[in-house]
Amino acid sequence: MLLGELHRMEFYSLIPNDDNRGEDGKQLREKFINEEGPQALSQSDLGGCSVLEMLIGLSFRLEFETMSSRWEKTPSEWFWILIDNLGLEWCNNSMFLQHKSIDKIITKVEIFLNRHYKNDGNGGLFPLKNPRKDQRRIEIWYQMSGYILENYPI
Repeated sequence: MLLGELHRMEFYSLIPNDDNRGEDGKQLREKFINEEGPQALSQSDLGGCSVLEMLIGLSFRLEFETMSSRWEKTPSEWFWILIDNLGLEWCNNSMFLQHKSIDKIITKVEIFLNRHYKNDGNGGLFPLKNPRKDQRRIEIWYQMSGYILENYPI
């Protein structure tokens, strides 16, 4: 249910070059169409990049960036790390059905999308213990790089 909600929410960027993360998600969709055929998509899948697609695309980027290191993880492992970092680790199907769970998910994702998280990245995808810059003003790619360097030194 969480994944369905993330798929219904459109990813948008407020910082230059973050639109590249949306393009990663769209490329993921194109790969899916090539493998499964166009019948696998519904009309709603043809719009902009969803938050889910962006997160999965970013998970593949994280896998590539840490490949062949002792920190290498699968895209699935990275995806769930991102979900935890967003503060959505509590969300399973039974919790989802409780009152206001959808509102809580939407709020957490909007905090990320609108960059209303803390300057150290807490509440976003890549919280840092020792940020050198305000993470709300840095594109996702550089936040990711800082996060890898701080938590998974290669």
